[in-house]
Parts: sequence; C-alpha cells; structure tokens
Amino acid sequence: MTYTEAGMTMTGHGADTPMEVFNAGTTDLDELAIFVVDANRPFSSPASLD
Repeated sequence: MTYTEAGMTMTGHGADTPMEVFNAGTTDLDELAIFVVDANRPFSSPASLD
C-alpha cells in the first residue's frame, strides 16, 4: 500500500496493476484521478455476476 498525506500527490502503479483509492482519514476525500490508457486494449475486465 501507498499512503499519501493531505495536500500531497502520488503516481499510480505500473501497467496491468489494479489500483484502489480509499480515504483512511477523518475528513471527506477530494480526489482527481487521471488514467492514461492504451486505446487498443480494454479499460477493465468484464464483471462476473456469479
């Protein structure tokens, strides 16, 4: 896991690595996420509803 303090930035993980963002603090989370993706590949894998 990577932790970032309020007001700081961080870079994401490398290609093909899932990422989850959550707020472990006591205030509301304001987040801006930008993804650079390969247009020739799917953005995510299909959901399984089993």
